[in-house]
Amino acid sequence: MSDRYLEQRISIKFCVKLNKSASETHHLLKEAYGEEVMSRARVFDWHKRFKEGREDVRDDARSGRPVTHRTDDNIQKVKDLVCSNRQLTVRMMAEELNLDKETVRLILKENLNMRKVSAKVISGVLKGEPKPRKLDFQSNLSKETRKNSSCLRKKRRNLTMLPRLVSNSLSQGILLPWPPKALGLSA
Repeated sequence: MSDRYLEQRISIKFCVKLNKSASETHHLLKEAYGEEVMSRARVFDWHKRFKEGREDVRDDARSGRPVTHRTDDNIQKVKDLVCSNRQLTVRMMAEELNLDKETVRLILKENLNMRKVSAKVISGVLKGEPKPRKLDFQSNLSKETRKNSSCLRKKRRNLTMLPRLVSNSLSQGILLPWPPKALGLSA
């Protein structure tokens, strides 16, 4: 966030040197930066700091955990971990890499373009190594579909023969386990 507003803080410092008020400074920043302007409270805060003699435009260091752990190094670690074992959960990856679960999830989703399907993390856009497996799966699926479609044709043929079978049974006086009206036939 500090890099994002650095230019605006320089502009605030310039306005203080021109003896502009905090309100005028905020108005000028809104004209110059539009939607990307820092909040009114922050403009007033920085205006006060520069008016009191502050020279440094960089933001103060904050204590505590850094805002993000989505560094190139961590992205590579997550990528290597996923490639080594695709069945790891986000929680398991976070524990192994000593990162926050949400950070790992964001790295997978936004940086690596992956998403979780069941217990496996898969690539959103299959490239390289997984692509042949995808093609094998598709060909196996089409073979199974062809095999099952012949089975379905047989079942469909048997179902079309059912009314004839039932009517023959009725004409011969054979009792059926269901009423003929349930089959849409007249007795």
